[in-house]
Amino acid sequence: MRTLLVFPPASDPAHPPLGIAALAAYLRSRGQPVELLDLNLLSYEYLLSPQRLEACRSRLILRVEELERLPRLPRANAEEYRLAVENLLSADYLLREVDGALASLRMMSAYSNRALYRQAASVVRRAMELVSAAHYPVRWYARGFSMSHLPTRSADVLEAVWDRQENLFLPFFESVVPDIAAGRPDLVGISINYYCQLVPGITLAALLRRALPGCFIVIGGGLICFFEKHWSALAPFREMADAFIPFEGEYPLLELVRALERELPVQTVPGVLSFEGGKPIFAAPLPPPAVEELPVPDFEGLPVQRYLAPRLILPYLTSRGCYWAKCAFCSHHQLYRGRFRRKSAQQVIGELSELARRYPGAEFYLVDEAIPPATARQVAGWIGNGGPQVRWFGEMRMDALLDEHILADLARGGCSLLMFGLESAVPRVLDHMRKGIDPEHAARILRACTHNGIRTFVMFFTGFPTETRAEAEQTVGFVSAHSTCIDHIAFTNFILEKHSQVFQDPARYGVRAVKTSLEDDLKIYADYEVESGLTTQEAIGFLDEIKIRPDISHVIGRFLFSRTHLAFLARSEALDGERETSGPAFRPDWSRPDVVFPLRRDGILPLILPYCLDDLKSAPADSSTGGPDIARKTTTYVFDPESEKLIEVGDDGPALLGACDRSRSLGEILALTGEHNREAILRFYSRVTDAGFLSWSVRCSGTPILASRALSSPAIALL
Repeated sequence: MRTLLVFPPASDPAHPPLGIAALAAYLRSRGQPVELLDLNLLSYEYLLSPQRLEACRSRLILRVEELERLPRLPRANAEEYRLAVENLLSADYLLREVDGALASLRMMSAYSNRALYRQAASVVRRAMELVSAAHYPVRWYARGFSMSHLPTRSADVLEAVWDRQENLFLPFFESVVPDIAAGRPDLVGISINYYCQLVPGITLAALLRRALPGCFIVIGGGLICFFEKHWSALAPFREMADAFIPFEGEYPLLELVRALERELPVQTVPGVLSFEGGKPIFAAPLPPPAVEELPVPDFEGLPVQRYLAPRLILPYLTSRGCYWAKCAFCSHHQLYRGRFRRKSAQQVIGELSELARRYPGAEFYLVDEAIPPATARQVAGWIGNGGPQVRWFGEMRMDALLDEHILADLARGGCSLLMFGLESAVPRVLDHMRKGIDPEHAARILRACTHNGIRTFVMFFTGFPTETRAEAEQTVGFVSAHSTCIDHIAFTNFILEKHSQVFQDPARYGVRAVKTSLEDDLKIYADYEVESGLTTQEAIGFLDEIKIRPDISHVIGRFLFSRTHLAFLARSEALDGERETSGPAFRPDWSRPDVVFPLRRDGILPLILPYCLDDLKSAPADSSTGGPDIARKTTTYVFDPESEKLIEVGDDGPALLGACDRSRSLGEILALTGEHNREAILRFYSRVTDAGFLSWSVRCSGTPILASRALSSPAIALL
């Protein structure tokens, strides 16, 4: 029996997937051969190749030409046109830089300096935006993927599978399915953990069904368990998949393989969901294996040297479930059916030792919902007292047990980064959500982490039922007050998950109405109305406000490509977040124009567009809002592909910048343009200097003195 386990896009490409590695280890330990395939990582290599980016550029050019042939731009196409133009401007630069940027994310040297890391991460991010723009309205990013087709509706998912405009993974799968088919697997398991993997996963299943009609296809992963009590939601996919495994997969997958070998009916296999005529058949699962029975995760067969991180990151679970399991907003317990099982420290140490032996230099990402403090301390003690000198990071609760001494022990024992779900800094809100955390103790933990050199990633959300704007502001104030000991924050809005305590008992938590929709048959969360406090839209609006606040914007850290990369960045660099490293732009002495010489930045590009991009940004993307089509308004810009800066410069702007080659002084340029233009030209040069498009030198006695920072970017084109 040949079994192939596949991890589909779209997810974080910084480390291999743990789920299929854990299943492979279990099946292999029982004598079953298993192969692993990470199509998520391979999709990055395929879609970000120069060949595919070139194809995306050609696609964007054709679309822009098509829209520009219209006498007026339809309002519904304003965003599409703007994104196409903005991404086309960067295309040449990205085509040249993307391979080097991907290589840099695999090199430790890129993490020693924030500017180097940010540059590499920015190129990869922008290349993904270029691919997205070519498949408008797709959004593909490091931890997600969205389309106009909603993953909460099975009808939309089925339409998305064959949508060649938006399903950017379809040609990628078509390129790899022949190789999969050539291996002639008897069973293919596809792991779908997040909504952003649903369309790609179902697309892969549909293509495999065509290429391998006799192959048994089973879908599992964390997303599937949330359809319990509503298994019929998965019935529309029964043509693509023969079965589903909703919960922990070790026992069900092994017994499914054995049943297929013996040609027994799969409907009787415990823990396996199948359909007959659209009717779900689910044999109740057996209790999952005791953690003592679980072998070391086996990553054999995955391309461990190609993930986008400077060292191999191996995800590992010390426990299954959550030892706290009281948070009213959380539904994580659903995957483990409310059970919490913890490996002994001795087992964890033994397994980490084995993985360190197999993969020298690897770092461990403990992906527990919350690492038990006792386990963390014992692992750190083992490392600090003569064990392998490995580094690790993961998520912990801001438990009262954590103090300065314990955190010092963790730091000595290889801990480089801790991720905390604080959610709020208001005692009333924390008590209401049953979080079990004291903000004062959280502050002490953050200070102790900083004192001991442990980086911190802190997660908050706003809009929990009854939370007021004043309380949300209090949380922002906490972040601001402790920003020197927070390396990164992630703010989101509250989502009402269907298996959470809030959903089960809405009145207790201040929810007045829960709204569900038959059309959204795959939706695992619900819309709602609150008795008091911020509404969903108010919470989202609040988040938009705080993202640009200077007292916390530097720790929001939008420059991170993967949260795991924070473990490798030097702490002082990570702390700077998005702050500019350079001071204000050098301004020449306008009163001495004959001794100052301007030089335009290498590579800036002039362009003339038939529309004003500011007009397009203000136009709503939803055509249902109505409004007139957008009239042409020829506008001149200059663009810097490296910094992504785009500014409007007026009709004379390109010529004025073209004169800045350091062969003429400012005084000579002013003389050529006429005294009556002096003030306007000085304002123009002041603005483009602030944008970083100009540098200046001062010439004294015939010797030029560079007065602003040196330029490092290669020339792309001269104006």
